[in-house]
Amino acid sequence: MSFAEMVKAHRYKANLSISELAERTGVNRSVLARIESGETRRPSFSTCCKIASALDIPYDKVISFYLDVSERPETLKMLLSEAVVRTNRHIVRKAANKLLETPKLNTFLALDYILQQARESENEEIKLALYNVMIECTKKRGIPFYLAKGLFERYLIERYDFSRLEETYRRGKELLVYIEYLQPSERIIAYYRLGLQAYALKYFDDCIHLCRQGIAEDDTESELKSSALLAITNSYINMGDCILAELYLKKYVYNPFANANRTKYYLAQIHVKKGEFSEGIAGFKECLVEAERESRIAIATDLLEVYQQIGDHEGIEDLIKKEEQFLPQQINTPKKVEHLALYYKQKGLHQLANEMFEEGIENLILSASYYQKLGAFA
Repeated sequence: MSFAEMVKAHRYKANLSISELAERTGVNRSVLARIESGETRRPSFSTCCKIASALDIPYDKVISFYLDVSERPETLKMLLSEAVVRTNRHIVRKAANKLLETPKLNTFLALDYILQQARESENEEIKLALYNVMIECTKKRGIPFYLAKGLFERYLIERYDFSRLEETYRRGKELLVYIEYLQPSERIIAYYRLGLQAYALKYFDDCIHLCRQGIAEDDTESELKSSALLAITNSYINMGDCILAELYLKKYVYNPFANANRTKYYLAQIHVKKGEFSEGIAGFKECLVEAERESRIAIATDLLEVYQQIGDHEGIEDLIKKEEQFLPQQINTPKKVEHLALYYKQKGLHQLANEMFEEGIENLILSASYYQKLGAFA
């Protein structure tokens, strides 16, 4: 339906004459008549908006119509800006693609404007729509600089979707092919974030490689760098390499963002890995008391696993009775989701083994629900 047809249909629906519409909009009657007849193919944008407002024509339809009849770069930029603020991702995609297709604007300038609009928007759905348009365009045209920017920004948004961890990690790794085109600070963040996600997925070799890449380029100290050092430490623990685990734990200790409780926690893990259970249990108990509530679930899960490993049923029961002290109040990271899934699984299996069938099944179902949130099942 053309804009002329829309105006006529909505005017009839509102039971308005052209003269009445002219009074409501402040637009001259003859101008309205020429628009309705199709004689004026491209009325001014402000005129379209006045008419749309008076007749309750959806704003996205006005934007869509104006995109179809516009070629001037400044007009297309204005329409994209309007679409980002006031419409949906479909119109935003259309506006961005139209800006990239016009021969009257350099592609690099168009991409730069789209990137700017995406970064300024607070709507993640709109951001993703713009980054996806950038990625599609730059892949087709072979523009690695803006392709790297698009992949990087998209990954930083998508990585927080815990139900698609595997998919977003795979999509994020595509960035590694073009990572040299990022700014040094962006490149370091990409290595760290991908490395930490690899750790969450238990890809310990990937985690070590990616985090070490970031550390090699990073001559600053930051909380993100300290998290990368801990991820490397725990990856080596999980791989059974206590020597390298201790080496990276020492590097972590010298980081100004190091946390003494975390140091004790990973040292306790190393003790357990070496078969030094008494030292490990003592370390976990100390950490459980000293840690903030939101970080206690990981410690409790490890302690419960050690108790099960050595058959300490009294220790298991005592820990379960205190679960209100360590269950997190905010479930906002994939590791918390994973630890909760594991905790309820361990608890449920212990209850089944001790003939507490109803409670055991209930906790196993709860465990499965947390694994499902990760996009994986126990």
